[in-house]
Amino acid sequence: MKADGFDSSQDGWRDLIRLATKCTEEYAQLWEGAAAKLSDSSYRSEDLIDDWFKFWGKAIRDMTAGAASSWAAGMRDAQGRGATRDDRPGASRR
Repeated sequence: MKADGFDSSQDGWRDLIRLATKCTEEYAQLWEGAAAKLSDSSYRSEDLIDDWFKFWGKAIRDMTAGAASSWAAGMRDAQGRGATRDDRPGASRR
């Protein structure tokens, strides 16, 4: 899903739900993998470091995507403003 391509149509909402489901499944797989290693006592310090970076990488990716989607929706919905700005000298200002 592109943040600037989201609209309020049913297809846009389906894409958003599909993305959220995919991300949730990734977090669940990370959690289940760590839980399985902990239960059979094979979880090592290297696993902790790998899982830590995987978790925070996913979290930052998801927070960035959420912020970008919110920003694009806010810019689109701002009255009298488009989703882009034209800062060129001499460009008309609204």
